[in-house]
Amino acid sequence: MDPLQIFTIITIVMFVVLAIITLFISINKRTLFAKLEGLIEQGKFDEFFKRIDSPMTRLVYPDYNRTYFKLNAYMMKGDYKAANTVLDDLLSRKTSSEQRADLVVKAFNIYISLNKAKKAKAMLDEIDQLEDAKYSSAKEDCRMMYDIAILKKSNYIDQMERALDKMSGPARGRLEYLLALQYQNRGDMAKRNEYLNRSSRAMREAMGGDAEAK
Repeated sequence: MDPLQIFTIITIVMFVVLAIITLFISINKRTLFAKLEGLIEQGKFDEFFKRIDSPMTRLVYPDYNRTYFKLNAYMMKGDYKAANTVLDDLLSRKTSSEQRADLVVKAFNIYISLNKAKKAKAMLDEIDQLEDAKYSSAKEDCRMMYDIAILKKSNYIDQMERALDKMSGPARGRLEYLLALQYQNRGDMAKRNEYLNRSSRAMREAMGGDAEAK
């Protein structure tokens, strides 16, 4: 057989094999993501952590993505010490500008939820430096969260109450929760409890809990 013909055949076979491997990884990536997400939602954390470090998961997901997934799992599990360790690891890594922006916003929200004011402020300062226009809403949202949760301000109440009628589902529940926090900051516990109950109800309805309650 002509050497050129042999080379052509080998090249074609290599491309076919590469295409099959790429397709295999792509399919398994989607399947694995759904499986891992399901394990977290079901609270099967032991199985999740075993699977996230399995050879197959290592094959289809880069280390950064797997570590990011672990962060979500630790937060859902309520293991905040482990979550902080993983978050510190991620923040110390060299990443793309888009990955970094996503990470600092996530880190900010985690620090806010854990009431870590100093670390939240450090993330907020970095968020304020993001230049891309697509981050403008994230900047405003994070500044508002910092004002309400850390600085204990209540100056967003009128604005949020006007926006409520246009909101539904989880977005409405979140807004009502932020209103509850602000009324708490203001010392109005009756309004705080009212909005807290409304927020809980909106979240339950969004998750289908209203059907179960009936």
